[in-house]
Amino acid sequence: MKGFKKQELEEQGFMGRLFGSKPQQNAFAEINNILTDAQSAQELTKEAADTILKKWGAKFSDANMDQRSAIYRKVADNAFTYAKGKDDALLSDRAHMAAILQIPDNLCRLADNGAKKSAYFSRCRNIITGEETLSIAAINELFGYDYEDGFDYRKQVFNDYFNGEFDRIAEAKRFTPEDEQRLRDMCAKLDIPYEFKANIDNALTKYRYLWNAENAPLGNVKVDFPLEEGEICHAAGQAYLCEVKTVAKEDNYYQLTRKLRIDETISFKGEHIEHPQIMEETAVITDTGFLFLTNNRVIYLSKKLAKQIRLDDLKTADLSTNIIYLHPNEGESLSFKMQDDAAEVLFAILRRILTDRNKK
Repeated sequence: MKGFKKQELEEQGFMGRLFGSKPQQNAFAEINNILTDAQSAQELTKEAADTILKKWGAKFSDANMDQRSAIYRKVADNAFTYAKGKDDALLSDRAHMAAILQIPDNLCRLADNGAKKSAYFSRCRNIITGEETLSIAAINELFGYDYEDGFDYRKQVFNDYFNGEFDRIAEAKRFTPEDEQRLRDMCAKLDIPYEFKANIDNALTKYRYLWNAENAPLGNVKVDFPLEEGEICHAAGQAYLCEVKTVAKEDNYYQLTRKLRIDETISFKGEHIEHPQIMEETAVITDTGFLFLTNNRVIYLSKKLAKQIRLDDLKTADLSTNIIYLHPNEGESLSFKMQDDAAEVLFAILRRILTDRNKK
């Protein structure tokens, strides 16, 4: 039977031979070994068990209840892990073994509850791998569970599965329709709702948008300004027009990290520590409006400004965190700050538009 492994019998020691005593634990080792080779617990008869006990001078008592209960628990594990229905003979093995080993009803119930929980996890995991042939509804009926009884177990099994899937999705930063359908199918098989915590749902939404930006058909956004003949607006979003400036900042590294070092880089002015100045580039917001990506141009419109760069004149386009930098062959470079997700998505669409143009 599954769950049982052969056990070595203990040899009778010198004192045992001297006083004629035998290692009584061998009785339970022999019972275990019979069950290891058996197809069913029914193969261990009461007569066979009594013969083994007599052979080793053992008898049932509180002192060996743990050993007997452990054998019963393995039979229960086997029954709930592999039974295919309420009438499966594996389930009747429990009553047979309880009678032979004289396990009280209360200990049988405890062992059965533990076996059910362990087997339920195992069978739910096997549903994910495709090894389980029963549905969740059939397993619940077999175990005597209602929807709520096994819900937390099913949810935990799905979360364990999802964690591995999410690591792969997050590494690729793409959430494909196939990924989503696979997760929905698993939720349906485990009979749990398709739902995630807000931070996870937001991440999946971002990765879905990025996949769509690179693979889904490009959109046709309606705009309230005139387009050129044959021009289509594929994407639009709120943006902040920026001006990249070089500003002086105080290098207060030592103060911030509390690793103050007095040397030539630091001077004192009254009670204030003056740190050296460093020059740093920063994007200063100068205007708020909307960015439009068409198959011909990048257009920025606000209440005060209208700017554009034709794609044929675009020399380079870069993304740094949440800022899109556009550099034409001639004329003014433009920088647009956006929300992190929107910047990545619009930049992915822009690259796709440029790639499609180069193919033509």
